[in-house]
Amino acid sequence: MKNLGISLLLLFVLSCNDQKKSSETSDKKDSTVNTNNRQPADKPAASFSLAAFDKKTTPLKDSVKETLIDGAAWTDAGGEFTVLLGQTESKHGENIKNPHIYAYCYKKEGGSWKQQWIVQDKIENCEVDATCEFFPGSLTVTDNDKNNIGEVTFLYKLSCRGDVSPDDKKLIMYEGAKKFAIRGTTLIDDLGDKKFGGEKKVDASFNTAPKALLDFANQQWDKFGLAK
Repeated sequence: MKNLGISLLLLFVLSCNDQKKSSETSDKKDSTVNTNNRQPADKPAASFSLAAFDKKTTPLKDSVKETLIDGAAWTDAGGEFTVLLGQTESKHGENIKNPHIYAYCYKKEGGSWKQQWIVQDKIENCEVDATCEFFPGSLTVTDNDKNNIGEVTFLYKLSCRGDVSPDDKKLIMYEGAKKFAIRGTTLIDDLGDKKFGGEKKVDASFNTAPKALLDFANQQWDKFGLAK
C-alpha cells in the first residue's frame, strides 16, 4: 500500500510538470506570433524636390483663364504640387482699367488635380495708370527650414496713379496651407538724393514661422521693387 501511494504521488508530480511545460510552450508560441504580426514602421516622408515645369505643356494651363505668366512644380511630404501665376488687364471703355493677378496651387490626387489655395488681387475702375502685376522672376519654391514641405514665394505690385509715386508691394509665402505675408511699397531712388517709398510691414503670421522662412522672405523683398 505504501508503494502504491508513492507511485500515485510520482504520477501526479510528472503530470503537473507536463502541463507546466505545455503552458510555457503555448505562451512562447503566442508571443512569437504577436511579434511577427507587428505593423511595419511608417515610411519616411518624401523628401522635397523640384520638378520640371513648362507653362506651354503643363496639363493645368487650361485652368488659368488669365495670361499664364509663370509656374513651378515640386514634390514634398504632402504629395505632388503645381503653382501657376496668371494676370490680366481688362478695360471698360477708353479709360477705365481693371487689372487682376491670380496665383493658384494644385495638388495631384488620384490622377486629377485639386486646387489647394488661391491668391487674387486687383485694381478696379482706374482712370489713370493702373498696375497689377507680378515681379518677373520672383516666384520660387524652396525648403528653407528642411522639413520636406515646399515654400511657395512670389511678389507683385499694384497701383492706380497719375504721378511718379511708389506702387504698393506685396510678398506672399505659403508653406503647405500656412500663409505668410509682407506688405509695403516699392522704393523710388532716381530723384537725386531723395528716396520715396520703401515702407515695409511684416505680417504677424511670421511670428510663429521658422526663422529660416522670414530670413528668405526678407531677402526676396529686398531683391524686387527698387526703381532707379
